[in-house]
Amino acid sequence: MKKRQILILEELGISKDDFNKLTLSHKLDFEFIWDIEKVSPDMVEGIITIKTKVDINMTKSYINLKFVAVAFTGYDCVDMESCRKNNIAVFNVPTYSTDSVAELTLGLAISLLREIPSTQHLVRNGKWNHKAGMELKGKTVGIIGSGNIGIRVAELFAAFGCNILAWSRTERKEFIEIGGKYVNSLNKLANQVDILSIHIPQTPETINLIDESILSSMKNTSYLINCARGPIVNQKDLSHALNNKLIAGAAIDVFDLEPISPKAEILSAKNTIITPHIAYKTEEALLRRAAITFDNIHSFIIGRNSNRVN
Repeated sequence: MKKRQILILEELGISKDDFNKLTLSHKLDFEFIWDIEKVSPDMVEGIITIKTKVDINMTKSYINLKFVAVAFTGYDCVDMESCRKNNIAVFNVPTYSTDSVAELTLGLAISLLREIPSTQHLVRNGKWNHKAGMELKGKTVGIIGSGNIGIRVAELFAAFGCNILAWSRTERKEFIEIGGKYVNSLNKLANQVDILSIHIPQTPETINLIDESILSSMKNTSYLINCARGPIVNQKDLSHALNNKLIAGAAIDVFDLEPISPKAEILSAKNTIITPHIAYKTEEALLRRAAITFDNIHSFIIGRNSNRVN
């Protein structure tokens, strides 16, 4: 007799041993299939995806599909309307990489202030002397968005002796308790800080939130860090601000299109640190992400709906 199947559309970034341990510990009695050509359409009860689309054709093809487990915070890859109509549960992983993103943000800030990329390049090219960098201590850091990641970022910067400000749709007592202060205008925040760090989700309202207006409000000695989503920052405006020394530099981990085009203007902008969307990508975070994904599946099977989004 055939086993019920779960189709996995993308690798979860964990080892085979960890995968097997998680399936056993969660008592998931399914056959896991990675090759879409090898599934039995009438046996597929679940789909695991990260960003690969689960569209109306899939929800129609797998007549016994009961759930889609998105191993990611965002779930816009899923046709939610089709899932609702067909009573297919959809789950996400709302928090798994908070520490990973916060730690990279801190690391990028120090790299910008101490110019680590350019100094190592200097030494590799047979030179030694370099201008003095700056300490993080005493700097004013502006955080856009005081959700879980924003709060953790604030904690780390506070531990380094920074002054913490934030602009956010909601004010949280945890932020105030660590010494943070809220500012009621994004322009006002940009004008006061040495480092401006973005930690909000991408929504229709936040696309191009950081544009020429905000960048021109920043001091020409300040830095921008984006470890959130690429379209939140207008890349053309940012390139202009960097090349015309309206701001001192930027560290960018996320882009409008990923992988980024080799011809993208931001790649040749001055005083930038560019990383390939790695903020979330640590071994610990990927293992947490997989564990929560299997938690979600197990919860659904036993009649609970942890992290269900439809």
